[in-house]
Amino acid sequence: MSATTTTKNAQNLLARMLRVAKSYKDYNVREYLVRRTNDTYELNKEKPEEFEKFAEKELKWMERQEKVYEMYGSERKSVLDDDDVATRK
Repeated sequence: MSATTTTKNAQNLLARMLRVAKSYKDYNVREYLVRRTNDTYELNKEKPEEFEKFAEKELKWMERQEKVYEMYGSERKSVLDDDDVATRK
């Protein structure tokens, strides 16, 4: 596999991971996953194969966990929404 193909694969995986991370409703989880994904990509920019290994493993977990949060997660998206939740009750 050529270096450009590997780099393209890593960029595609980065985009997929960020898309999944941004789909989380919970602010804290969403921001953590975006930050973690970007940090890992930056650390492995020179070694796209390493990022691909990480991304393939983590992407599966992120997608599964997002479905779980969707089914069982809180309606509250952020602690900033506390006043809004209190007024609905």
